[in-house]
Amino acid sequence: MGLFDKFFNSPQVQITYSPKTEQEAWIAVMYGCIAVDGDVSDAEINKLTQTVVFKTMFKTHNIVDSYKAAMTMHKQIGSKQLIDSSVSKISGDNKATLFALALELLLADGILADKEKEIIEYLATALNLDTDLAGKIVEVTLIKNKGNAIF
Repeated sequence: MGLFDKFFNSPQVQITYSPKTEQEAWIAVMYGCIAVDGDVSDAEINKLTQTVVFKTMFKTHNIVDSYKAAMTMHKQIGSKQLIDSSVSKISGDNKATLFALALELLLADGILADKEKEIIEYLATALNLDTDLAGKIVEVTLIKNKGNAIF
């Protein structure tokens, strides 16, 4: 160890995140997807808000606190780690729905950039979705949004 190492080399702190509820995990996953390109558009935020407001599972949940937690943690750990930290909280029967909604969010601003394509593929794997099911969801979503987005 060099003379100056103890002054300039601070120990690496491992940051961990674990959502407390499935609702918080949903918001973390969705935020991780829309923030992957470094630009969270107003359209994406509005779509995320609409998505959670209309889901009955969020009726008694504090959405603002979960959103703030996801935003803060994303700055520290990034999209993939935010997703990895959250998917275990997603119940099996909600995984395909969350995947479909995340894809809808990515298309909300009319642009599906390469990083967004990559993160949606990453999410499908992280959620352990059947490849055929994930492909069907992508196909239907792209058909539904034809003429709305730039791919």
